[in-house]
Amino acid sequence: MLANRWAILAVLIVVRLAMGFQFQAVASMTPIIAADVGLDFAQIGTLIGFYMLPGVFLAIPGAILGSRFSDLSMVLFGVTVMAVGGVVAGLADGFTMLAFGRLLSGAGAVVQSIFLVKMIADWFDEKSVVTAMALMLCGWPVGIAIALATLGPLAETWGWQPIMHLTAVVCILAVVTVWLGYRPPPGSKTSTGGRMGFHMPRRELKMVLYAGLVWTVYNLAYFSIISFGPALLLERGLDVAAAGAAISLASWAALPALPLGGYLADRTGRPDLVLGISCILAAGAAALLPMTDHPYLLCAIVGLFAAAPAGLIMGRAISLMSPPHRAQGNAILYTFFYGGMGLIPSVVGWGADVTGTAATPLYFSASALLLSVPLFLVLHAMASRLSVERAAV
Repeated sequence: MLANRWAILAVLIVVRLAMGFQFQAVASMTPIIAADVGLDFAQIGTLIGFYMLPGVFLAIPGAILGSRFSDLSMVLFGVTVMAVGGVVAGLADGFTMLAFGRLLSGAGAVVQSIFLVKMIADWFDEKSVVTAMALMLCGWPVGIAIALATLGPLAETWGWQPIMHLTAVVCILAVVTVWLGYRPPPGSKTSTGGRMGFHMPRRELKMVLYAGLVWTVYNLAYFSIISFGPALLLERGLDVAAAGAAISLASWAALPALPLGGYLADRTGRPDLVLGISCILAAGAAALLPMTDHPYLLCAIVGLFAAAPAGLIMGRAISLMSPPHRAQGNAILYTFFYGGMGLIPSVVGWGADVTGTAATPLYFSASALLLSVPLFLVLHAMASRLSVERAAV
């Protein structure tokens, strides 16, 4: 097992990569699945959202179970369930079984997500946790980018069912990596074995709920681009491989942007300014994407600026949670997050059906990015005030 905290972080990033890869599978193969199964945009959006929907019901029970079992056990269990869901989806021949597989994978994803964030918060102090969170979040766009660039062309050759099985294999590799490479931080308990329960101070609960709102609105913007962007570019005349490659640039551009956003915020002491500029530029690029026949540069700009604030938002959200309540706080944040991510994509897809174009989700994305700015300003003020109060105690 590893002892260095940055090596531990690298191990945990593998889980995020597997999650991003599996999540993006449906969107990467949209035209192939839609043609084979006979789905419209609303149903595709439902399948995308189903990966997130279990979080509404499982985030808090998962945190309660975490008071009984170790963080490592919960992460390993969650990723294993993700793999099982991938197998079920690969055996599907229609919408119902495919939806069940996505729900199962999503159930595993929410369980591991809660404890993955907690494990990183436990390993890193307040000065380094924002950087660590930003790096951890990099695993998500890497997985998405790999899926965008590869799964569409592979599905044209193999069919979409074997690709679902491939996502299960990636999840199993993540299980093995974490099982062999992770250990808890010095002085922590590997298993609480105590009474299961759930409690948070009321004020802390309200702040975490608000942080969940901010995190959800921000992520809906990014997910709308990567989920419906390939379909938009197909409308614009690109083939499946070219559309996937173009949208994948948004995820590849996000890789340097995630840690860079955290660095600039720390360097300038103005996370509000970094987020505001980033979201406005990303919103402009997203709104222009349906109007261009040369999408590659705009996709890169969207990814670069849309990703930069992620670590700032998550870092601020984590700072609202006192150490004894991190699992509960993450559960509440992710309940809100998964609720929005589970329900809104189908509505966005319905909007594309009604308007007759996949450009509609991109305009929704631009609007959500702009809305994220005032929402974050309130979150930033809230976290700053709490930090001053804690320092005075």
